Amino acid sequence: MSNVNENDLSLKFDMLIAQIIAQKSSQPILRDIFGHSSGDWVNFRNYIDEDTYNNEYMGLDVYMCWLSDINAPNDQWRLVAFFENNQLYS
Repeated sequence: MSNVNENDLSLKFDMLIAQIIAQKSSQPILRDIFGHSSGDWVNFRNYIDEDTYNNEYMGLDVYMCWLSDINAPNDQWRLVAFFENNQLYS
C-alpha cells in the first residue's frame, strides 16, 4: 500500500463507484448487494477477479451496502453507500 498515493486511491474509488452504479453490466452486483440485509457491508472484491483488482483497483479496500431511502415517495428507492477503509472515503 505504501507505493499507492492518496490521489490514485481517490481516482480509483471514483472509477469503481461509476462502474458499479452506471454500467448495465454491474446490475448482477447491485442485485446481490440488495439481496443482503439493509446496512450489511459487502467487500467489493467479492465481485472482481484478482487480475482486475491488481490492474485497476490495487490498494482499495471498498465496502458497499444499501440503505432504505427514508425520504422516498415509495418503498422502491434505495441508497447505495460505498466506504473505502484505507483512506476513509465515502
